[in-house]
Amino acid sequence: MNKRWGYIWCLLLIFTVWSCKPEAKWKTKDVDIFIDINTLSACFVECKFETNKDAYFLISITEARNNYDPLDPGNQKQFMTLAIDSANMEYIAWRNALLQQGEFNIAPFASHALQYGSTDHFFTGLKQNTDYWVYAFVVNPETLTPCGRLYLERIHTAPTSTVKIKFDYRVKGYWDYCYPLDSTGRINTHYPYTGLTHDSAELAESGITPKEVFESWLELKREYPYQENAFFGVKAVENDGLDDHAVFQEGHTYYTAITGLDGDISSSVVYKFVWNGYFCEYYFTDTDSTNILKKGVW
Repeated sequence: MNKRWGYIWCLLLIFTVWSCKPEAKWKTKDVDIFIDINTLSACFVECKFETNKDAYFLISITEARNNYDPLDPGNQKQFMTLAIDSANMEYIAWRNALLQQGEFNIAPFASHALQYGSTDHFFTGLKQNTDYWVYAFVVNPETLTPCGRLYLERIHTAPTSTVKIKFDYRVKGYWDYCYPLDSTGRINTHYPYTGLTHDSAELAESGITPKEVFESWLELKREYPYQENAFFGVKAVENDGLDDHAVFQEGHTYYTAITGLDGDISSSVVYKFVWNGYFCEYYFTDTDSTNILKKGVW
């Protein structure tokens, strides 16, 4: 009996010691990361990250610097440590914002900021015609320290958009929706675009035509093609038009302009509709765009 219990206690001790080792929970040694660059446009890039073993790892992108090589043995550890520090600062800000909202069930750093297993990821908000480093490395989630080597791919964003997009627009009752669709008709969730809705009656009172206001708006977007308030995916707005420039009123005529911001102004449309209250419903496609602007501008 004593020998039996001694054997059981021995097994429990071995299991306890084994389960306390970080390697029992995640792999940090001999992990290889493979980076594939898929769609590369002007303001976004799609990347696939795969590992040969399940491990926590950090992925990120940063603008490339001249006269500095992150892969140099003398720079790797510092580069990875600073990347973890940056990710941790973003995590703390996110966590504190949730705490202030009264949310106390908050994901740990590893679940929120790190990847585990293969993943596809879009990096957005990039500058066109610019060099970037896409990188990844294994992280010990207990100590928040880098493990192993740095994996890095240098990319160069396109000068203009490489993705064809069309915008469908729907007005239904008190809501309007914008759908950015790719060439297959699927919703594109990473293409940056923006929109503007104006009441023609308000424009008439100020002596400005829809043509003039949209041409001015377009020139501004040409000068500053990417802004932090760009839309992504489906945009749904209740009773105030895109970009909050109009509050729908019974019987008023509205114009909504939509344009892509992927490195240049492209795929632009202008839709016209009369709002007739709750029962109002329009569904516009690319071919319904008005011709209020001079040829060649849009």
